[in-house]
Amino acid sequence: MPSLTFQAGRHAVVDARPGHYLCFPDVVATPQGRLVCVYRQADRHVATRAALLVSTSDDLGGAWSGPRLLRAGQGHCPRITRLEDGRLLVIDDTSASQYWSLDEGHSFARQPCAGPPLSIPDRVLALRPDLWLTTCHVHRGESPLSKIRQAPAEQTVYVSSDEGALWRMRSVLANDRSLVLCEASMTRLPDGRLLAVLRENSHVYEPMYLCLSEDEGVTWSLPRPTPLLGHRPTLGLAPSGRLLVTYRAVGPDGGTAAWTGTLDELDQDFAVHGLHPDPENPRLTPEGLLIENAPGREACVRYALRPMTDPERARATLTAEVLVAEAQGKACALHFGGWWRLAPGAVLPPDDAPAIPCDARTTVRLELRYEPGRVEAVVNGVACGTYPADARAADTRAILAGNASVREDNGGRHLWKALSLSIDEPRFERAYRWSWTPTRGHPDAWVDARVLELANDRLANPGDYGYSGWTVLPDGRYYCVFHHGGGDEPGYQPGRSSRVRGVWFEDSDFTTPNS
Repeated sequence: MPSLTFQAGRHAVVDARPGHYLCFPDVVATPQGRLVCVYRQADRHVATRAALLVSTSDDLGGAWSGPRLLRAGQGHCPRITRLEDGRLLVIDDTSASQYWSLDEGHSFARQPCAGPPLSIPDRVLALRPDLWLTTCHVHRGESPLSKIRQAPAEQTVYVSSDEGALWRMRSVLANDRSLVLCEASMTRLPDGRLLAVLRENSHVYEPMYLCLSEDEGVTWSLPRPTPLLGHRPTLGLAPSGRLLVTYRAVGPDGGTAAWTGTLDELDQDFAVHGLHPDPENPRLTPEGLLIENAPGREACVRYALRPMTDPERARATLTAEVLVAEAQGKACALHFGGWWRLAPGAVLPPDDAPAIPCDARTTVRLELRYEPGRVEAVVNGVACGTYPADARAADTRAILAGNASVREDNGGRHLWKALSLSIDEPRFERAYRWSWTPTRGHPDAWVDARVLELANDRLANPGDYGYSGWTVLPDGRYYCVFHHGGGDEPGYQPGRSSRVRGVWFEDSDFTTPNS
């Protein structure tokens, strides 16, 4: 995967001060080329104190002014928009206010706004002077649903005809009891349609989803999965006309990432995402994918396959062909309704069920067949039993391959020769089919070829990184601001460590390996 993580010359610090949790930034370039960044200052991720800050840069993001107070005492997830006439507009989700600048961010004036609370708002999308849109989400009810871990979410579009003085509900963009669709970002396509990309928050490696509107946000298509795993997307059109989105990467390997491409390329189903921090592991051979690592984090390997969306109705089959030479207890495994561990001479079902013996000298072919509430295991063509799998549990949805633990007890040597997954989701009228052999490259080859890693932060708590905003610079490059925990740095404290960083990138970075 192309990565800018270790390219120090590409990175800048917008704001980093001890004792403050600096987070959730957005950025815009003014007509004169000044960058204006807005963000939250707090004491921790789940804050007991908060304020909105603004900082500016007059050298395209290299050096930043000291932070200035935009609003004391409150503020969360601000978004900034540059209107066609050059004015800057900031909104957020707690202050019931909007903030206007008429002088390229030198000063801002606060104006109260009326209407419902705008929870995690998107940038204002000004379709016409009298038609402004933004989108927010709410959770409906107090009782969590077990298969999504929380109360159902509803993503809603709001409209203003008076430049944000009053916001009113326009439409429901998306809701589904099997998905947690939220934090949408919208853009207008060249053909006039609106495209929204949404976070999915079940924490089972469900991808981001997209919706389209052909009537300026009055009605929306049903949500469709994309190949990208992310939170808080920031979507827009690049000067080339291609889509560009930055987001918190929430595959097995975490950080801040970017993707660019066409709508057709985005409008596809899931792509496998992987974690393999050691460039020498795994190793692709003509015989298969060789995973060989000592215990610990340094060379762990895990792949997230497409999860089931509605395990109460889905049917799925996962097949693997693996030769296990050595394996600690959490080294070689599949997650499919629970952890299935493979050891030399045995398949170990979930929940300490009795081991299924097999020949340690030969490749094991494990076929797992899911129906709501149970998994049937077939080993080397022989049916070996049926095992319970809770059809209402979120954990049942996730499907993984590689190390069962990415931290410990995961040392081993195992050769993966084939993987295949089929999932039929009758409620969504969706049939997903994926198969892999070593002739296709690494299992996560699609992501490695198309996603740009802006900054890895795999050792940090996911809440401490990856909310971002981006803008186009006068020289054609992009500048992205994001919050970053620094999980691999001394003094990092989960939920309490974060600063705002910036990174330059350009179109060619997406096709330059290890940039």
